Amino acid sequence: MVLSMVLLLMLAAMTAGCSAESQHAAPESFAFGVLGATCEPQRLAALREAGVSIVELPVAWDRFEPRRGWVDSQYAGEVVAQLEQCRRASIKVILSPGLHYAPTWVRGLPGGELRGSEGGVARSGGAELIFSSEVRNAAQRYLSRLVSVLAANQGLENIAAIRVGTNSTGELGYPGPGAGGNDREFWAFGDAPQKGYGLAEGVPLSPMPGWIPGSAVWNGQAVSDQQVHEWWAWYAGSAVDAVVWQVNELRSLGYEGRVHVPVAGRGVLPADKAEAVAGYLDGRANPDDAQERGLDYQAQFAVLSMVPGVDVDFTGLDDVSAVTARSVIDPQDRCSPGDEGKVVQEDVSSWSAHRYTSAVARRAGLGLVGENPGPPGSPFTGGSSVSDSLAEQLRAAPGYAVECGMTMFLFGFEPNLFDDGESGVTLDDYKEVIQQIY
Repeated sequence: MVLSMVLLLMLAAMTAGCSAESQHAAPESFAFGVLGATCEPQRLAALREAGVSIVELPVAWDRFEPRRGWVDSQYAGEVVAQLEQCRRASIKVILSPGLHYAPTWVRGLPGGELRGSEGGVARSGGAELIFSSEVRNAAQRYLSRLVSVLAANQGLENIAAIRVGTNSTGELGYPGPGAGGNDREFWAFGDAPQKGYGLAEGVPLSPMPGWIPGSAVWNGQAVSDQQVHEWWAWYAGSAVDAVVWQVNELRSLGYEGRVHVPVAGRGVLPADKAEAVAGYLDGRANPDDAQERGLDYQAQFAVLSMVPGVDVDFTGLDDVSAVTARSVIDPQDRCSPGDEGKVVQEDVSSWSAHRYTSAVARRAGLGLVGENPGPPGSPFTGGSSVSDSLAEQLRAAPGYAVECGMTMFLFGFEPNLFDDGESGVTLDDYKEVIQQIY
């Protein structure tokens, strides 16, 4: 899909959770799984007995191909063995290729690092997969080698889905505020997006080269709302185009299964967009830093809906927004019938992120899966002092998944279920939740 079509669709597109004790039972096809699996046989047997039928297996690009053109055969063999162990245990695998774990040599390629509007470099934000042709070529070769190794060992047969994303955590969008840049850093200011040097094929140049969000002037002229609107459509559209590119690459390599696109939060809400554009994207109407991360789910999901076999994977079931949404007098955390229409007709700012994002995905006709954020103390889960504990997430998140029309719940993370209760949860706790929902 060429990005000009993506942008056209985006511009056109721009004009409630529950607890495990929910009365709504999961359909028979609903699957329970875990994130961060090891595929260790004893754990697989225990997971299977508890009712888990699918696991997410992370792979790291920097370990698979630590030097350019050289595959670490020992690590590749470990991945093949893990897939085989899961197959023998009759547990399906969601493969995470780990493009966000880019090797150092990839970041050293021309245009290999993301550059920010305030001069920052995304040190922990992966490589420049969105705009750089050099990085995309390297990623394509890596995916080809990975798929070839797996296919040669029958590894593709047990893969239920492959996850694709663009930021430092493997989700849709640009890096978040903690990726190493400065305050309010937009990540499309390298030579490729701004000057066209080494720009990936089919990806357009910035519609306002050199313009910095927050500025009312460009090339000595006042900036109009329409120009800001078009710049935003380009910025957000480029992120989703990189996801579409990955899906197309996987299809060209012979993979025909489902593709999961992890997403976090609510993105830029419709009610906030006009105010943000009027303010030149200067930080107003930006409660979740969604502007810098380039997240506009209503527009981006419309693009993903044209790609067969794609499911949205909401990564924050029972996140901070859910805690806040259910604490008000009229709780707004639970998905409800008719939400698909409300997201474009009503004020949804009080909704939990999973309620809003699920409704947008259903409205676009996309499949849905979900996962809890994981331990609130981890810097990778977006937790805060008001986050639910891991035990509370386990009680609430699977029910949210069922009521929001998801087909799968993945618990984060497998090691937490096997740490002798240190995390506050055990595999027996997960088994109990599974039995309650079924």
